[in-house]
Amino acid sequence: MTRALVRHVPHTIKQHPDSTPRYEASCQRCAWVSVPSAESAVVDDQCLAHAGRSNHRLFTRTVTSFAFVVREGEESRPPTP
Repeated sequence: MTRALVRHVPHTIKQHPDSTPRYEASCQRCAWVSVPSAESAVVDDQCLAHAGRSNHRLFTRTVTSFAFVVREGEESRPPTP
């Protein structure tokens, strides 16, 4: 008979310190996509400009970054690959 030991280990997820978030957007009515940027306001301005020219007013916004999990009792630094 095989048995498993299950235990609860509190953990959190943190943004990797060597990464910068990347913001992007795309129009839901056409094939328009923003130029990716490290600043959300830059992408928002691109969306507003597109909306002003086309009257398209629905966008998908995406933020991409790297993250890592820290278990309780571990150092809060990213693991080595």
